[in-house]
Amino acid sequence: MGPTQKLIGYAILAVLALITVWLLVQQSRFNPAVIVAMRTPLLKGRPQAASTQVISATAAPLPEVSGFTPLAPIESYGPENLSDKIDGKAELYLQAGFKEMSCRRFSLGAAGTAQVEVFLYDMGSAPNAYAVFSGQRRPGFPSISLTANAYATANALFFTQGRFYVEIVADRAAEGLQSSLETYATALLANLPSEGEALNEAALLPQEGLARDSVRLSATDAFGLEGFNNVFTGEYRLKGGKATAFVAQRDTPEQAQAEARRYLDFLAANGYRKIQTPGASGDIPVLALEDSFEMVFVQGRTLTGVHDASSPEAALELAGKLGTALKGKP
Repeated sequence: MGPTQKLIGYAILAVLALITVWLLVQQSRFNPAVIVAMRTPLLKGRPQAASTQVISATAAPLPEVSGFTPLAPIESYGPENLSDKIDGKAELYLQAGFKEMSCRRFSLGAAGTAQVEVFLYDMGSAPNAYAVFSGQRRPGFPSISLTANAYATANALFFTQGRFYVEIVADRAAEGLQSSLETYATALLANLPSEGEALNEAALLPQEGLARDSVRLSATDAFGLEGFNNVFTGEYRLKGGKATAFVAQRDTPEQAQAEARRYLDFLAANGYRKIQTPGASGDIPVLALEDSFEMVFVQGRTLTGVHDASSPEAALELAGKLGTALKGKP
């Protein structure tokens, strides 16, 4: 090999060495984008660290009570992932102002009499809590004295306390179960802040003929009318048939009148028409669509009326009861 060829070989080796050094330097400089990509991704819909303090607001009050052995850690959910826990029912809570929920499973009794799950919902306000309590209420079960709004079934308790809605549900009925569930409920209530209950506009509903377990508060879009919010309803059995009464208090009489006109327009748009009915006031007509009858009127700042009566006679009878119950109210 001649001198010239040796020089060319040395030059090539030098260039390769420089390339190797450059590659090593570049590899030591990690692209920030690569660093971000290698981090553990946040699970979509799960509460992030920033919301941990908020979620713990409902976790903290859940007590450990003698006889209730925890089977799992406390789970907490926010609006973004409530459906992960109660798929199919989350929309009711979300529409009513849901903030957060914590729950925990227990085994009841030394012999594992039943498994019990406790759900504590923060609904943001007492009316919102009542809305989900009444919307979820199972018919045929009487109220109990645990709180202002409470009832029991064979295997569960349901109640509100201020802005909180609580469900304590066992997987089966058993002897002595109700007493045990009430013991847990009492311990939980002791951990909840003392707050005033919602002003109970349901008290404006006439009591005669009212099925008391049918009283509901529609937080949003009552009867399908967008923006027709915070409407109390109750079902009645009357001489003329069945009917539902509704009451909704507004800030001013003018606001109540405006909503009454909007609801009447909504009924007309859906095919309801005025009918001639003996005994009906000219100012409060009966509206009909096939076998469904409606009446709408305003008393002071209260919008009220009859929904889905089974006959004109039932609509008129219930409207008369509403007028009497609201007489003299602001």
